[in-house]
Amino acid sequence: MVENLKPLVIFGAGGFGREVAWLVDEINGVSPEWELLGFVDDRATGHTTEGVPILGPVAHLNTLKGQVWVVLAVGDSRARYRLARELEDKGFPFATLVHPSVRMSGHVRVEQGSIVCAGCILTTNIRIGRNCIINPGCFIGHDTRVGDFSSLMPGVNLAGDVIVGTGCYFGLNACAINRVTIGEWSVIGAGATVIRDIPPRVVAVGVPAKPVRTLEDAPQTETTSQQTDTGGGP
Repeated sequence: MVENLKPLVIFGAGGFGREVAWLVDEINGVSPEWELLGFVDDRATGHTTEGVPILGPVAHLNTLKGQVWVVLAVGDSRARYRLARELEDKGFPFATLVHPSVRMSGHVRVEQGSIVCAGCILTTNIRIGRNCIINPGCFIGHDTRVGDFSSLMPGVNLAGDVIVGTGCYFGLNACAINRVTIGEWSVIGAGATVIRDIPPRVVAVGVPAKPVRTLEDAPQTETTSQQTDTGGGP
């Protein structure tokens, strides 16, 4: 039995949450770090298909306050932002999970609560903000900044010097060329190619990606360092 493992609860027992449980197993297989207690989820009970216990609804976390780390396996950036604020107010620490297969230089900074899944490549002078989700097989090029609460679905490709604002969502296999900026809370559709700046709070689709509607319900957040800091190391 390994001592001094950090107790961990995954918020959300859906498909991605179960993938995060596998990620935790992979991390522990290389260097034991986490004791996965289980999931909290308002819409599921019992155990997952893989046999991991669902501890109870989200309110169950209140009985564990001060005793566990939490990771938010919630793909929707806006929902994850709201949840993170609630849990921060209650004093829960967020786990940062990076799969052992991820290739990245020593000049990459991954902030608290973020998840970087298997098969990703992050090159150099990159900053990944707080509570981000980087799904399997993503590429992030040099000097790129990914803002807090952003979500990259599998196969997203961000070239060098890309600035991603807070809370952005990139669909499956979306990509962005060098030196473009995506404004906060914008959604880039699956397979879209960003070749020019995208304004905040819009849905952009197509090749090249063009805004097709505005997201009126997106949160109002301040510009973060991930959006504006374009150099000087992670």
